[in-house]
Amino acid sequence: MAAKLHGVDRVVKDLDIAILRPDSSEEDIQDALVDYDSSRFYLERPRDRRASFYKLMYRIPDTTHVIKVDLLLGDNSDAEIPRTFHRNHFVEIDGLRVAPLYFVLYHKLLGWDLRTDDRRLWKRNQANEKDYPDIIALCKIIYRLGMRPLSKGHMGREYLDNYQRRAEFIASYYNDSDLARRQLRRIGFNV
Repeated sequence: MAAKLHGVDRVVKDLDIAILRPDSSEEDIQDALVDYDSSRFYLERPRDRRASFYKLMYRIPDTTHVIKVDLLLGDNSDAEIPRTFHRNHFVEIDGLRVAPLYFVLYHKLLGWDLRTDDRRLWKRNQANEKDYPDIIALCKIIYRLGMRPLSKGHMGREYLDNYQRRAEFIASYYNDSDLARRQLRRIGFNV
């Protein structure tokens, strides 16, 4: 949803909520969101009846659309949220606290990276058909705003090194089409 709020023309399929310093379990956080606003958040049993968890869902206000919510817990290394990332780094768009563009692009690259290595064909297709166009669109918006993602030193050296490495990977992956390389260079990546 953050990519859409920042201007990427896409259909919203899920809502990622970053919990920077979780002091509760994922299930407790889900319950707290439902208790906080049950008109928007609710729990749904997954299709697999053997599953021991419920999916958190979100009703988009003033529409009939419902999307899945993914919780990104700051203490989970898979989420790759640097400890130096704080709530004051978020920006407000349409009354919502949204991750900044450089953070959204990083996580789009992370998702693309994970899906291109997935053994399931549909995940690899998702990387090419959804993630890649989103990454290109985010690069164009970042360029138009004059931002440089690698200038965000407050995120830490490891984060910036991973950012550069992922940019290099996507540029080499689509080497026959110079689009990714050109867009990433325009915003300061050495690819």
